[in-house]
Amino acid sequence: MTGSNIFLVFNTACFGDVLLCNTLCQNIKRIYPNSKVVMVVNKPFLEAAKYQKDVDDVVVFDKNGEHKGIKGILKFIADFPYKKPFCSFITYTSWKNALIAKLLGSKKVCILTDNSVKPVQKRTMELLVKITGEPLRNLPIRYIVQDEPPSKLGLRSGEKYIGLCTLSKRKEKDMPLKTAIELIKKLSQAGYKTIYLGAGDSAINYAQELEKAGCDFINLVNKTSIYEMACVLKTCRVLVSIDTGTMHLGCALDIPLVSVFYENKMTYYWAPDDRIYNVKVIKENQSADNIYVKLMELLNKDK
Repeated sequence: MTGSNIFLVFNTACFGDVLLCNTLCQNIKRIYPNSKVVMVVNKPFLEAAKYQKDVDDVVVFDKNGEHKGIKGILKFIADFPYKKPFCSFITYTSWKNALIAKLLGSKKVCILTDNSVKPVQKRTMELLVKITGEPLRNLPIRYIVQDEPPSKLGLRSGEKYIGLCTLSKRKEKDMPLKTAIELIKKLSQAGYKTIYLGAGDSAINYAQELEKAGCDFINLVNKTSIYEMACVLKTCRVLVSIDTGTMHLGCALDIPLVSVFYENKMTYYWAPDDRIYNVKVIKENQSADNIYVKLMELLNKDK
């Protein structure tokens, strides 16, 4: 398929990065209502793109699998269903993606070059400035969920669930185990049930330590896809998350969020904007007591 109404949004990075492209996608659709917005993402994050508002299609670039290396890239280009798009947006500095966009015959290629000077959501959205004089809107990212959590997870309607995500790919960003233990016990005493979310061996070990400490929680480590996790989060009264993709998914689902940052310098780039999200950002005093206070403020706000 070719056409002047096709816009490609490339982001072959990680979970949260893919979600933060959604403000750009919504602005494309708002300014060009007849456009077809297609996201190009790495294979593990297909579901992060597929259910975003105003995303019409998703094409997987399996950079660690069938599309690895020169032959893989050429195969990707040959198989790509949308040739000669009007514009391709390269939403982080990736000259490989820029080259692919050129080889696909993109009329325009807009490449992010100011990686260090603006919050990620804003700098991604402002790629659109390169092709339009229309004013942009700082719209909240949105992820569309239409299903209940899978019955296999055993969640019950009417329960007072709190989501908790404590781990990332970098230890510097992670919630200390002691903090999580204290927080879960506080929530249990107040009548709330914690749903612990995560993936990988580190999350398995962390959950085991929580169990050893006598915490009462639902362990969903490695038990959900991205879309299934979104269905779970929609049942939660509040999500407590460190700086990771799950945090951005909470924003995209429009649920109350306590966002805990352990690297102060990262808040400027990655913290959710409290003007458009129902969020409490903690960048100091990350104690269980303070997290609990902010969580209760969100619960009381929504009553």
